[in-house]
Amino acid sequence: MKKYFAIMAVLAFTACSPATKITRSWSSPEKSTYGYNNMFVAVVLSDITLRQVIENDIQSKLQRVGVSSTVSNATIQPNFWMSTELTKNAMINVVRESDKDAIMTISLIDVQNEQRYIPGHMMMGGPMMGPGAWGMGNFGGFWGMNHGMMMTPGHVVNDRKYFVEINVYDIASELLVWSAQSKTINPRSLEKASKEFAEIVLERMFEEGVIGS
Repeated sequence: MKKYFAIMAVLAFTACSPATKITRSWSSPEKSTYGYNNMFVAVVLSDITLRQVIENDIQSKLQRVGVSSTVSNATIQPNFWMSTELTKNAMINVVRESDKDAIMTISLIDVQNEQRYIPGHMMMGGPMMGPGAWGMGNFGGFWGMNHGMMMTPGHVVNDRKYFVEINVYDIASELLVWSAQSKTINPRSLEKASKEFAEIVLERMFEEGVIGS
């Protein structure tokens, strides 16, 4: 129990409303009872910079909770991903050479753009009814009641949503033992979004016994 609270404290996310949320997750009864403590992390993206940033943030968080990890950007040459002869066995061999017990893959599965309308609202100011207010029986009364009421215009905003799939495979059996999908809305920056993603995902993995048990 003490270890649980210690790890949760490390992974605690302080933002009030994070841009990233886990939308669903699945855990296999075949996964390790004790959790995985030696993982290979592979972000499957063509953007080398983005891949390195996300992998390094995940590795940093794993290290803080006592989970050893190796990231693909430190062990696999960039052209490996572009090979037309890349097979499952080639990838498994790379992971096994690093002596890991599980592989964690992260891949972008969809990007959506969505428009939504934010209506305007009424702002009120100036003299209204009460002591000193004008009467309602003449133009002065009408003006006194209405001149301070103004409507701010509505506007359309564009939301950009990123959907990511996270899978964890047991190396010994090669079976999928945990899977989740996340949604990130309007990330402010690559650095902030990556750190937030790592915290949210690893917190869920710990809660569901994938790591840290």
